[in-house]
Amino acid sequence: MPTRNLINIFRKKVLQSQVFSKSIVSKELFKYLVDESLKGEAPKEYQVAQEIFGKRGDSEKDKNIRIYIHNLRKKLVQYYENEGKQDAVKFELPKGGYKVVFKINRLAILKSKALKLSPLLFALSIFLLVISILIYNGKGQPKLAKYFIWKDIYQSEHPTLIVLGDHYFFRVKNVFDDFSITRVPNINSDQDLEKLINENPGFEEDIEKTTLTYINKQAPFGLYKIMSFLGGGKVEIDFQYSSNLRWEDVENKNVVFIGSYKTQNILKTVHKEIGIDYHINESKLFYQVGDSIFEYDARTQETFVMEYASLSRFITDDGRIVTSFMCNSDVGNMAVIKYLTNPENLKGVNEFDGLNFKAVFEVQGQENTDFKISLKRMDIINESIEEVWPE
Repeated sequence: MPTRNLINIFRKKVLQSQVFSKSIVSKELFKYLVDESLKGEAPKEYQVAQEIFGKRGDSEKDKNIRIYIHNLRKKLVQYYENEGKQDAVKFELPKGGYKVVFKINRLAILKSKALKLSPLLFALSIFLLVISILIYNGKGQPKLAKYFIWKDIYQSEHPTLIVLGDHYFFRVKNVFDDFSITRVPNINSDQDLEKLINENPGFEEDIEKTTLTYINKQAPFGLYKIMSFLGGGKVEIDFQYSSNLRWEDVENKNVVFIGSYKTQNILKTVHKEIGIDYHINESKLFYQVGDSIFEYDARTQETFVMEYASLSRFITDDGRIVTSFMCNSDVGNMAVIKYLTNPENLKGVNEFDGLNFKAVFEVQGQENTDFKISLKRMDIINESIEEVWPE
């Protein structure tokens, strides 16, 4: 059942509609029935007659009540065929009673949560991608390539696929019977969209796929930093967006994922199995080591963001390196990647060289600026990589 606040918003919209504009009786009747239904009451016919019309025990006049109820049902049907077609809450008055049923229009709720594509952000992302490629092609062997985490990728015989976590967009029919571009956090691939359509039969005509996407600032920033020391042309680099990633894309390749927890797509199952599971609705990171689960609550303070970013890195049976940088807000990955491109910081975690490991970082910052970063914990991945990573 929708919230009372949402019900009141759309009740007001119904009452102010063209359909109800000339019928004072239908308005009063509708308001009364909604109020009673919110109380959990199912008023009888004589109660409706008494409360709305002041009538008492007149069977002939009671017939008029049934006519008014019949007209109210017709007006609601007419309203939802036109003005109320996109309402998030639908009021129904089933036959045989006077209790209003409140239904959620899930497609309309979906649209209300959608975010608009930012052309400026998209342009910035493309700009940083181009700059990164230029830097990559123009540099000789970098100093950072000799340090833990990065040296294995630099010395590997396998090509490297850099996966950028992107936000998936699709088209939804709007109130003007036209399509607008939208996105929802838990819809981040064609498969997710197909699942949504399958769970909401009848909406096939209202939803369309699109090739549009965008990446947050963290992804091009991370790419910029990483490619600045994978230069010289020695490392064979390819790119892919996470929303388009398929398992066949990672065959015989090292993988570096840079993105938010929302954009993991098929990699989410891998991260969850090695003990990194982020719950978007709760803004919590659940980090498992053996039988222990550590819970990190990402919360926004009055003046800064508290972020828990994660890092994981493991080696497959055939020697490929899979590294993931994940966070909730941009500042998380930006801080962690900056931290791990500092040689002094890399020396401090050198004990994990050659091992499969995962880590959690606490980052405090504001917008895209990190004020403080600390390594909360770093642990060996004990799970069998053969079972976690598809060969």
